[in-house]
Amino acid sequence: MTGVGIVGAGISGLTLALRLQQLGVATTLYSEGDAADLGRGRLPNTVGRMGRAQDRERELGSLHFLDPGCLLVSGSLSIKGDPPLEFTGRVTEPFHGVDFRVLLPALMDDYTSRGGHLVVDPLPPDAGQVARWSRGHELMVVATGRRSVRELFPRVPAWSPYEAPQRILAAGLFHGFDPGPAFGFNISPDCGEILCMAMMTRSGVRGGVLVEAIPGGPLDVLARVPADEFCKTLLALLPEHAPRLAEQLDPAAFELLGPEDLLQGAITPVVREAVAELPGGGVALALGDAWVTNDPITGQGANLGSACAWIAADAVAAGGPYDAAFARETARRMWVAAEPVVAWTNAFLRPPAEHVLTLLAAAATRQEVADLVLSLFGDPARAWRLFSSAEEVARVVDGTG
Repeated sequence: MTGVGIVGAGISGLTLALRLQQLGVATTLYSEGDAADLGRGRLPNTVGRMGRAQDRERELGSLHFLDPGCLLVSGSLSIKGDPPLEFTGRVTEPFHGVDFRVLLPALMDDYTSRGGHLVVDPLPPDAGQVARWSRGHELMVVATGRRSVRELFPRVPAWSPYEAPQRILAAGLFHGFDPGPAFGFNISPDCGEILCMAMMTRSGVRGGVLVEAIPGGPLDVLARVPADEFCKTLLALLPEHAPRLAEQLDPAAFELLGPEDLLQGAITPVVREAVAELPGGGVALALGDAWVTNDPITGQGANLGSACAWIAADAVAAGGPYDAAFARETARRMWVAAEPVVAWTNAFLRPPAEHVLTLLAAAATRQEVADLVLSLFGDPARAWRLFSSAEEVARVVDGTG
């Protein structure tokens, strides 16, 4: 047996493959498609990649598409009310907006052009397939796979408080919308959130919008309307629920880039067991969405996947044996990064605590607090330390934190 088998060519699997390749560890990447396949199909997500994820790709020599138009140096938050609570600020490190149908093929091309071994199997892998692949490897890492994930990695109830989606999602890429080098976070209490940012797409830099609709509320219709009615429906809802965003759009030109540039659905946040012992004695380690699936409301999914891939790669490069004890220890290290992300993101899906409202009110009147709050999206561990503590918020508000 040689090297590591990696199942899945999303951001987690590709980051792990590239990092292990850089560290001199043999890998095989199992994917449902090649680079050309990854560039096709329906919009998979709308992702803002934070500074640390960019730093890792820079170290790999795989930092792509840093067009100034999709580097977000500032942001704004607007909470509907009379009057609304609003503020803008600069972020410590620019966020990067890019369509993964552009980014992932570039990362896969980097991996294969540097000698990486790619195996394409168009069928979604199940647990049996993962076990068969494991016979040729010292360790399997599963970073995708709907069937294999359910079969290999059970849900952890203590860290999975929701049994149903907390938001109904609709995301798209559009003509007639130029948000500039800033992201927007618009909150309509009891209805949902509408996020927007510039993204590098297959046709250049364009505007992206993500709607996080509370089920049963007025925004969740956006997850059901057909593509040819989506823009008209969204334009009718924005003046009430995200008026600042409505002001940025050109109604006459506002339309989807194409029929595949609309994503509609829902996600149930979940944390799964990270380690599975396979028939025949092999071990599988879960990574990325196969392990932790967060609602995209805080924009942390791909960023956490990148961080945990880096942790796993460094653990593998330090040497085996790659047994269950190794996998459990690696999972423990990854959980140090993942726990605050999970806690913070789940908290964002609930009404804010009183001390959080105090923090946001301070941000509306003090620029340094506004800059801090918006920069927290790039530092989720610090974000959770602050948002979870009335004492920490008090120190920020009174200027001692």
